[in-house]
Amino acid sequence: MESRLTNLEREAPGLLCAFYEPHLRSFSVVPGSVDEISVTSTCFALQAIFATGASCPTSFADVVNANMNAPDDAREMSTLDVDAMIPIRSVVESLLRANWREEDMFQVPLLLYTSLRIDRDRSFLDHALRADEGLRSRFGRLIAATIENRPRRRAGTHQPTSAYILYLTTRALAELVVSTPPPPDDDDDDEGAGPTTTRDVGLGGLPPSALPDGAEASSLLALTRCVEVSYNELCRQLAFRAAGDMSSFDIMRLAYSLLAYIKASDAMAGTAGMEVIPGEGPATGTRVKPPNRRLVSAALAAFFEGQKADGMWDQGQPIYKSFRRTGRDVGNAYVFAADTVGSLLDALPAEDFRPHLDGLRRLLGWIEERRAVEIIPDYCDPATGQCYGKPLRGWASPHMSAQSSSPVAWSTAQALTCVLRMRKVVNRLLHIDVLEELRGKSNNGVPKLASWDRLLDTDLGDPTTPDHRTLKDVLDERMIRPFSATIPITGSACVPKVGLAYSAILFGPPGTAKTTICESLAERMGWDFVVVDTSSFLEDGLTNVASRIRYLFDRLRSLTNCVILFDEIEEFCLDRETPGLGMESRLLTTSMLTQLNDLRRAKKSIFFLATNRLRAFDSAIIRPGRFDMQLFVGTPNLESRVAQLRSQLASVPVSQSAKDDAVGAFRSHLGSVWSDDAMFFNYLEGLQFASACADVVATGNPLTKEKMSSILKAQAAVMTVRGAVREEYLASMGLSRL
Repeated sequence: MESRLTNLEREAPGLLCAFYEPHLRSFSVVPGSVDEISVTSTCFALQAIFATGASCPTSFADVVNANMNAPDDAREMSTLDVDAMIPIRSVVESLLRANWREEDMFQVPLLLYTSLRIDRDRSFLDHALRADEGLRSRFGRLIAATIENRPRRRAGTHQPTSAYILYLTTRALAELVVSTPPPPDDDDDDEGAGPTTTRDVGLGGLPPSALPDGAEASSLLALTRCVEVSYNELCRQLAFRAAGDMSSFDIMRLAYSLLAYIKASDAMAGTAGMEVIPGEGPATGTRVKPPNRRLVSAALAAFFEGQKADGMWDQGQPIYKSFRRTGRDVGNAYVFAADTVGSLLDALPAEDFRPHLDGLRRLLGWIEERRAVEIIPDYCDPATGQCYGKPLRGWASPHMSAQSSSPVAWSTAQALTCVLRMRKVVNRLLHIDVLEELRGKSNNGVPKLASWDRLLDTDLGDPTTPDHRTLKDVLDERMIRPFSATIPITGSACVPKVGLAYSAILFGPPGTAKTTICESLAERMGWDFVVVDTSSFLEDGLTNVASRIRYLFDRLRSLTNCVILFDEIEEFCLDRETPGLGMESRLLTTSMLTQLNDLRRAKKSIFFLATNRLRAFDSAIIRPGRFDMQLFVGTPNLESRVAQLRSQLASVPVSQSAKDDAVGAFRSHLGSVWSDDAMFFNYLEGLQFASACADVVATGNPLTKEKMSSILKAQAAVMTVRGAVREEYLASMGLSRL
């Protein structure tokens, strides 16, 4: 299933971009059919491009320019206009200036949500709405119309709009509310606040001048009503189904009531309720609770149980409740189930779909089988009358007749959105399974700074040279910062920052915390962490090591945003030039080279190879280009030793001045004898030395040079890095490759 989804994802840019009309800066239902902007098709196309929720559309990296910032000058604007790539900023602007109708409550919330979702940091909207009064007025009417379309309590079960349009309204309102910055503290100084600070933005992170009066309070009330009405309708549909009243049960009303309930409840989560009477606080019963997980699970199960054998669902309630026409071509009047499933995949955690993978597989089969092809004529030979054209591939609504089943933009975009989100969910489930199988650690995508800040640093090379670097500094520059954000490049999609590294060899003596470094890096980035050691490759026995290597790397390539540590696996990467090395070992090394290369090419995770014996590796492993970096992990540097002492002194009952004197003496003495013995203490030995020095301070005596020399001499006699190990250490210090 994963490979099938990957193949469709690769085709997505070509399929969708065929509907793009450069002169209109929009996507047309069918290219060349009309000379005006199609709001619906363009909105769904943009949602497909950004389907996975990321701020940068990686699947469309080669065909879109995702830079939403305003051009600096007319020359840059001209460059954007003639660029062969699709300029997302220009497309959004074209949408907002199009002839959409305020009374069309299908288009209005769709357009509002799309513009907010695409321009997440408001780099375009903030500039455009402040600079253009006409655009500002139009955008304000979008918001006002969406808020006005909220469900009414008095309408009860007879709301004026369909469940689908209620969901579109709810989704747009939720996007407005969740993207609203928190109010500034009362004691903040307003002086010097720039045009885009939190003091000058309102609902949805938008300029206050673009918002209707009372928009923030009205939107919160509207979302509260969305929760109530969608919850009630969801329960009604489940009750009809449980009672066997299939004439009253509607599968699409069930699905979109579920979606509206989830979106509205999530957006209101954490609020304390509504204040009905000023000064009396939240009124009883106005607090919105998180979504009821058992209800959500039951509704999702009911939806997939209603799936037909071909992978589709019944058409259900029409998009517009007033729709009554019958005939051949009524497909546009009903929801395309691929859009429904795509929305569910976006709204719910991946684990919720584990019981329904068979249903997703059937839908994927329908998508693969029902792709249509139409030849769009673009030239007719006047001599022969023969017309030629280009193929247009995509999907049509299953509710269309066979005679009108040519591919159209909106349904093609919805099918691709479903595919991209389905792949994201399947990959996430696979990631969870692999992480559990390999006994990895999940950090849930939440960066934690504490362990990284506590990690003691080490010097790369001679610390006395002016250009020397430290290990943490290099990892921060080459891994943490590049992967923490992406940058929009004009003429390209968003890409990771320049200088990133996906792999590194960590080498050095035992006891230098190579595993701890990798685990702390994973926590700092919020990525998951997996250790693969010799036992992982021997799990199926010595005779099956080669097949085990293939299996493990196949699983590792399924991981995304994970730090992988290969710990002391020298036996599978031995130098093939070593005399007496058997053929089996040579083949294992060759296999490892291929697998490591493929893992690096995938660019989905970061991986490290940790070793105490760099020279044991085959030269092809350590040559430049195989790993992005080769970093010597030595003992903690001088500043780290000082940090160890400060930590030990924290609980010592002496004055702060005595502690400061001890730290100064400690730093001075270690600096003077650093290259003799002090620099070779590993983490635990350095901690013991710092603890012994803290014990001296605890007695009330000063920490003298003589006392420290005595402690240092005693520990040096039994330290790990001495003799041949020290010689290897010194020889390795200059082998780092950044």
